[in-house]
Amino acid sequence: MNYGIIQPPQRLSDYIRFFWFSEANASIHNPFVHHAFAYPCPEIIFCYKGQFKFNIEFEPEKNLISGIYGQTQTFSKITSKADFGAFGFYLYPHALPQLFHLPASEITNQSTDIKSFCGKEGEILEEKIMLALSNEQRVKIVCDFLEARLKNVKPEYTKIFSSTTLMSRSSNMTSIQALADDSFLSMRQFERRFKQFSGFSPKLFLRIKRFNSALKKACGDSSLTQIAIECGYYDQSHFIHDFRKFSGHNPKEYFRPETVPATDRGTVEFEM
Repeated sequence: MNYGIIQPPQRLSDYIRFFWFSEANASIHNPFVHHAFAYPCPEIIFCYKGQFKFNIEFEPEKNLISGIYGQTQTFSKITSKADFGAFGFYLYPHALPQLFHLPASEITNQSTDIKSFCGKEGEILEEKIMLALSNEQRVKIVCDFLEARLKNVKPEYTKIFSSTTLMSRSSNMTSIQALADDSFLSMRQFERRFKQFSGFSPKLFLRIKRFNSALKKACGDSSLTQIAIECGYYDQSHFIHDFRKFSGHNPKEYFRPETVPATDRGTVEFEM
């Protein structure tokens, strides 16, 4: 399997978390399986070779299409039974209202094809991505597309989207009250605006982020109690509850080295 991460240029680093690409051989007898967990950032995916099946928790299986997949509090499974190539990138949640005039809350736990999301521009973008000869070229195509949208950015929202960025990047639990104070908003105003820009309440956003921070502990020798404490959980029972809810896995089984899925969504993200 050929998997890699490409960092965005500085001018777009406030909006793009990172680019990724994945290419591999697969067949009916040797299918590719990827378990995707709850994640606080939306993602845009292009399938330029092959076809994927997409299962969200207990919903019926459907084809994975090129499009935007919103930040989610649930888990899913992606499979392919043929050779494939996929390219995508994670956006910070505030990129949706800032670059696309779409409240992040409207796409939470949802997905839509790229044409419905961006209209004719999205259709042209998908065609360019499909015809590109390399992932470096795909990165440039996306960067050109997003740079043209920087004119949509509203400076008055800077404080709020700085909060979503801080909460996404920080390895420590963040005080919601301190962020509200820093934004010169009451707690209620901050929570309402934060949900518009992130798709989640601040509390749920932090729960999902904390869960993702625990995933990188998978290859260590720590006990579940140690992992829970290090990641800011009150106790092991709260950790187990959130882990099951956001991944569909029992943490005791997941943290056994021989059972950790190498490509599970989120394990790379918060190590950066």
